[in-house]
Amino acid sequence: MRPVRALAAIWLAAAVNRLTAGPLGSATSAPPLRTVVDRQQPPATDHVIDVRDLLASRSVEELAVAADNYFRANLDNPDYFLAKPFTNVDETPDRLVCFAELIDGLRPLPGMRILDFGAGTGWSSRYLTQLGYEVICSDVSPTALELAKELFGRLPVIGPRPAPTFQVFDGHRLDLPDASVDRVHCFDAFHHVPNPAQVLAELGRVLKPGGIAGFCEPGPNHSRTAQSQFEMRNYTIIENDVVMADIWPWAQAAGFTSLELSVFNPKPFRLSLGDFDDFLRGGPSTQRYVHHIREGIVERRIFFLAKGEPLIRDSRDRNGLAGTLEVRLDRVQVAQSEPITGRCLAHNTGRNLWLPSDAPHGPVQVGVHLYDRAGRLLDRDYARIPLDRHGGIRPGEMVDIPFVLPGPAPGEYRLEFDLVSEMVCWFEINGCRPASVDISIADGTAG
Repeated sequence: MRPVRALAAIWLAAAVNRLTAGPLGSATSAPPLRTVVDRQQPPATDHVIDVRDLLASRSVEELAVAADNYFRANLDNPDYFLAKPFTNVDETPDRLVCFAELIDGLRPLPGMRILDFGAGTGWSSRYLTQLGYEVICSDVSPTALELAKELFGRLPVIGPRPAPTFQVFDGHRLDLPDASVDRVHCFDAFHHVPNPAQVLAELGRVLKPGGIAGFCEPGPNHSRTAQSQFEMRNYTIIENDVVMADIWPWAQAAGFTSLELSVFNPKPFRLSLGDFDDFLRGGPSTQRYVHHIREGIVERRIFFLAKGEPLIRDSRDRNGLAGTLEVRLDRVQVAQSEPITGRCLAHNTGRNLWLPSDAPHGPVQVGVHLYDRAGRLLDRDYARIPLDRHGGIRPGEMVDIPFVLPGPAPGEYRLEFDLVSEMVCWFEINGCRPASVDISIADGTAG
């Protein structure tokens, strides 16, 4: 349900350029803030569509059919839909930056189940699947979802990832159990919803406690822009205004407990070298940046609704992972045929729960690197030592684990022990110090 916006993007970009035209890098005071709708008024016609009138004249079911008809009417060039977000240079940077902002705000962990609500032809669902999430690609348009399936077929994700599911939304109720998804991702789709309070209630119903729903939407004057008027007039597509003062009460009634809005502008802000240095010093050019940010959010709303207190972070998330490690070998000289034995004391000094070694995503173990005595890495993944504990290791807890390692070929070596969250990061990359022990492997029997 996201119609072509190339012409509007070009028109808007030209208007912004006219508004902000001036010497590059000049530190003059910013012009008065004007809303995007001031620069993008619909052309003079005999009739300006009021989105409220359109909503009153059609049922939810009729508007769902209209949304599907939009995709049917534009199937002459399906590659346009399948190429998203890389359809043209006017839209691509904005879409990618806003998608990144949504992902950063949602902070989904590997293995989570994500509802991609209003996914259209599935480009965002494909990216979410590539990141390792179990994705439900949902839209009111069966035609759009067929295109999404084609997208996954023509551009399969790389590596083993959970297969997405595709679900047609009837406009009222999601075919999902209560508390069955970890995150809701909604990119440029909620403003097409004719019954936003009911849909927010559905999203709140299917979201687990501690979950987050993230939205990237236009602003409070969206319905009056030229592009919106075009879409409503020609396709009966709802182009609603997104008014946070309305959304927050609906969200609270749906069980959401907090609301956060992003303050950023996806368009770049560039300065001359002199003004860049002035900016770093907190000089006058910083006010121009504040104006730039305000211009970017006048008609954009990226917001996040949380349902209850966030769950404790775990080792699927690199942020907050920290620990110390002490290693004691029983012997530092062993024979080639003998194992290397010892104990390691691991202390969770971070904020995240360490998942147990049998967890499918982000289990924490002790990884062993093998070096020669000159410090040359011979085997990064020489061995693993499981930190088995039912329920994982909570922040502040310590475990003392015995280990048995195979011995390398005869020679002089250095074993380096580091904590690792599998497929997430080595703790050393987070600033933690590995434990190193020198060991000698002798021919025959060690003395």
